[in-house]
Amino acid sequence: MGDRLRRTAASVLCAVLLLTVTLNSQSPQEAARPRLVVVLVIDQFRADYLDRFASQFGPGGFRRLLRDGAYFRSAYYPYAGVETAPGHATLATGTTPDRHGIAGNRWYDQKLGRVVEAIEDKDSPIVGGSNALIPASPRNLMSDTLSDELRLATLGRSRVYGVALKDRAAILSTGHGGLGAYWFDQKQGGFVTSKYYRDALPGWVVEFNQQHPVSPTLDEFIRSAESNQLTVDFARELIRREELGRQGATDFLFVGFSANDYAGHRWGPYSSDVERITVQTDMAVAKLLSALDMLVGKKNYWLVLSSDHGVAPTLQQARDPKMARFPAKNIDSKALYAAVEAALTKRWGAGPWLIPNVGLVFDRETLRRYQVSVENAASVAGEAAMTVEGVRGYVTAQSAQIDQWTAQAYRLSRYPERSPDVEIVPEPFALVDGKKGDTTHGVPYAYDTHVPLVLVGPPFRPGIYQREVSTTDLAPTLAEALGINPPALATGRVLVEALHGAPSSGPGAPEAKTRPTRH
Repeated sequence: MGDRLRRTAASVLCAVLLLTVTLNSQSPQEAARPRLVVVLVIDQFRADYLDRFASQFGPGGFRRLLRDGAYFRSAYYPYAGVETAPGHATLATGTTPDRHGIAGNRWYDQKLGRVVEAIEDKDSPIVGGSNALIPASPRNLMSDTLSDELRLATLGRSRVYGVALKDRAAILSTGHGGLGAYWFDQKQGGFVTSKYYRDALPGWVVEFNQQHPVSPTLDEFIRSAESNQLTVDFARELIRREELGRQGATDFLFVGFSANDYAGHRWGPYSSDVERITVQTDMAVAKLLSALDMLVGKKNYWLVLSSDHGVAPTLQQARDPKMARFPAKNIDSKALYAAVEAALTKRWGAGPWLIPNVGLVFDRETLRRYQVSVENAASVAGEAAMTVEGVRGYVTAQSAQIDQWTAQAYRLSRYPERSPDVEIVPEPFALVDGKKGDTTHGVPYAYDTHVPLVLVGPPFRPGIYQREVSTTDLAPTLAEALGINPPALATGRVLVEALHGAPSSGPGAPEAKTRPTRH
């Protein structure tokens, strides 16, 4: 009997050792692969908001993310044209607009003779909403995304969904292989999709829209905290109804908070209105985390927090004698267009030389009539623009009248046939037609390019990381942690300093290789 017990004990010990060896032989990716990856992007959310309003945050939102996550305090977009569509495309693809092709929220199409939206696709009409909405798909995106690579790596078993108020946010962030992207019908309310994804809204989406009517006017609603809360409610229902994180493979969910952008444009970053919606956004983040904890499990998902761009102060805020008292300039767009038209007319003859209201884009018929090249016209136009108050320089496809770093930032924003012929570089804090009182973004200055980057989950070493990184680094880092290929055109680096099992940040850590450096 004693021998039998000894043999049984030995067998059990061998089995335990074998199991231990098997587990240890797994890669970190295999051992810790999550059920769900969540990318949360807050539209127009500057990095300094996490510091300025920290005392007003509750324990379950931003504070929780900063406590539990790898927080990169110096994350920047490396290009100039920081807008919603390029920002979401960059986070998803790990590269810049000169490669992924989303050069702006919209651009002038020479063949069509009109402005087109970044997500416009005539073959993908809207499903479930107003016929006046733009038909939409990710077909203008010239690279695959992290979620596309996840779908490839799992032979389609990973399910990819996204939701935001804005169509371009939801569509570009979920890539080409998304099973569903949903955005808000700002004409009649409710979440919609397009025929790129499906022929009809799922029953649960129809039911959700019926149960969540919008009470204030739609214009007020989209810039209110209620719209972010509604987005969280929709994301929670999406997780539940589509059973994300429950089918064995790692699923992907994009969540976009768009209200902050609408509010920021109207009131500027140093307003009580932006302060209020930032604090309310903290509550929405806490609500989202609570839903993920309940539906997926605290240790079963990874979450990333970032933003697509920052924002400039209004002219009044920049000039305020109680604050910076900076001599921010107003760039008069009519004066700018007039100066350029006059210079081109004086050099070669009567126009029209410019397509109206699309930036400095030349009328190709006028160029042909006078046999003028785009580059020759661009140089004359750029020099004329520099005579207008508030203009610091210009960049064309082949030349620049500005410092090398700024020129490179604009070049990373340019994509053939989707960018203006001449990019005007404003002085710091200058705004085009800023006398109207609102503000905008789209220049390579820190107030527009500096955004949060926080990665939360078992693979990521919590802490504050001061080294400068690029937003292009997100997709390669997530790909490395998941053990899959990065997107095909990715140029960012893996943030190895934040990964468990890699050297920590410090003298021995790998150097960042962003494109371009800001130094």
